[in-house]
Amino acid sequence: MSSSRVELRLAACLLNISEARRKYIVENIAKAALLDKNGKKHPQVSVLNIFSDQDYNRSVILIAASVDKLVDKCNQA
Repeated sequence: MSSSRVELRLAACLLNISEARRKYIVENIAKAALLDKNGKKHPQVSVLNIFSDQDYNRSVILIAASVDKLVDKCNQA
């Protein structure tokens, strides 16, 4: 049996950053992961969650993407 479906392999990345008190910085980092080089949203990348702990000034951004895009997106963020 042959299938014409393209297999999409997904992966996730937990991006830990030392910033939580300045929300706009955390949001800008998350947005950078979503956008391609032209500033448009990449269809195969999602930010699933952002957790910030202001007491410890740490944030964790959960990024999901296709395996081939994930490394580039985490580096871009």
